[in-house]
Amino acid sequence: MGPDETEPQPASAIEAPSETIGSEQPAEDQRSDIERERDELKAIAQRTQADFVNYKRRVDGERTLIARSATGNVLVRMFPLIDDLQRAVEALPDDAPASWAEGVSLILANMRTLVEAEGADAFEPAPGEVFDPAQHEAVYYEPTAAQPPGAVVSTVRVGYRSGERVLRAAQVVVAREAEPAAGDG
Repeated sequence: MGPDETEPQPASAIEAPSETIGSEQPAEDQRSDIERERDELKAIAQRTQADFVNYKRRVDGERTLIARSATGNVLVRMFPLIDDLQRAVEALPDDAPASWAEGVSLILANMRTLVEAEGADAFEPAPGEVFDPAQHEAVYYEPTAAQPPGAVVSTVRVGYRSGERVLRAAQVVVAREAEPAAGDG
């Protein structure tokens, strides 16, 4: 054998690490370090899981809002068609064929049913109801003593809402204070 080579030694000749009297303390320290690290990782996992649940909830809510908004946009485009069909039904001549009148009325009813199925409801302010700019659009102010100032006199066009959200404001005539007659002054 050369100077760099050593003879293999039997397994009994290899020294085992010597155990010291304080060797239990490092094992306890390791154990507490491992438990602390485990607890930290567990807390991180729980926070991550809670964040993910909150993220899913937020995304689901946003998805619902987007769907409602898209549905609302389509419905808003249908309202003028419903108005036109309503005017057509009201303007039908007396001599119009009954089947034609029934057909137009049926189309109007089906469109209204579709709008209601999508969660939109028509609303028509009653005369005397207080004007609310969040729900009503004033198209004319009429001097009258029949209604108090600021009250709805009549409805020009119905409005639509979905829950609390106004999709289209109702067009209304609003009362204003009546002007005194020419000889009353």
